[in-house]
Amino acid sequence: MKKILLILLIFPLLICTGFKKEKPYIILSQETITNQSIKRIERNFPVKTRIYYALVLPEGLKYSGVRMQVSNQNEKTSNWGYSINMTKDIYIDTYSKVYRDYIYIQKPGRYILQFFYLNKKNYPFAHKEFMVY
Repeated sequence: MKKILLILLIFPLLICTGFKKEKPYIILSQETITNQSIKRIERNFPVKTRIYYALVLPEGLKYSGVRMQVSNQNEKTSNWGYSINMTKDIYIDTYSKVYRDYIYIQKPGRYILQFFYLNKKNYPFAHKEFMVY
C-alpha cells in the first residue's frame, strides 16, 4: 500500500517537472550571427554600428504575427522610465526556429529589445537588455 501511494505522489511530480517547454530567447552580436559566431554573445555595443540579433524559437511560434520593439531608458518620460525608439511588425512562419536581422542605434544608453505577439501586445515573449556606448 505504501508503495502505491509513493508512486502516486512521485508520478505527478515527474510529469510537472520533466516536460518543460523551452522559451524563445534573443542573441545579440556585432557580427552577422551564424552557427560559428553564435558562441560570441555580446551586450555592449558602440554607437552607430549594426547590432545583429537572432530570435531563437526552440518550439516555433504560436502565431505568425510578431512585433519587434526597441526601448531605451530615459528619465524624462512618464512610461516607467522607458521610451520606445522603434517598432517593426514581422511575419515569421510558425515552424521557423530562428529569425535573424539587425538594428541600428545612433544614441548611447541602456536599451531593451522585446518581441510581442500582435494579438498580445502587453506581454513580451522574449526580451534582452543591452548597452550602447
